[in-house]
Amino acid sequence: MDIKGLYHLIETEFKVIKCEKDLIWVSPVNGEEYPETIVKLTLNEVNNHYELFEVVRGKEYKVDVFSDKYKSVIALYFFSKSKLEVRKQNTNGRNEIENAASLKDIQKILRTYSDEQYYSFFNLNPNRIILEKSTKDRYNVLFLGKSDSKIYIAESRNLNSAAIVLYNFSFKLSHFYDSINKTEVKDDPDFIETLKELYLLG
Repeated sequence: MDIKGLYHLIETEFKVIKCEKDLIWVSPVNGEEYPETIVKLTLNEVNNHYELFEVVRGKEYKVDVFSDKYKSVIALYFFSKSKLEVRKQNTNGRNEIENAASLKDIQKILRTYSDEQYYSFFNLNPNRIILEKSTKDRYNVLFLGKSDSKIYIAESRNLNSAAIVLYNFSFKLSHFYDSINKTEVKDDPDFIETLKELYLLG
């Protein structure tokens, strides 16, 4: 997808408040006139310096910096999806996990509601959300980033609480890969990992 297609995608899925030569502001598509959270990208094409920000109640937080305009616009899209998009979730699975009596029950529930290619119990598989055993009946939830570094989503939770995080993020990961296919981002594993982190952790 070329940069024009990306701009069109952003305009289709979000409300673009400002789109100028050196600045793009994006808010939720059904947002009010003065949204609480917006995503902002500054474009300094002279110096190839592109900065991505989250703006919450007027306060700016720098999220990432890019030296490539195309990549910065893709990052804007993925970060906007993470921060501004409302995703529908199946609460039945979540409720069942909350009340599950054992790990075996939780595994069965996950198999019913989620695709096994997006989660893993105790195996450090790339491109999955992983449940990891911690100490004293506590569990962590993580995924593998660049160079298989562990990136933690939740730590030291009880089993049911950690499994709910696993459930929620396995859905989020599936949406991420749907969006990767839609934007046709290929052949750049490092950049895909950057986008994954932006999308999953916001």
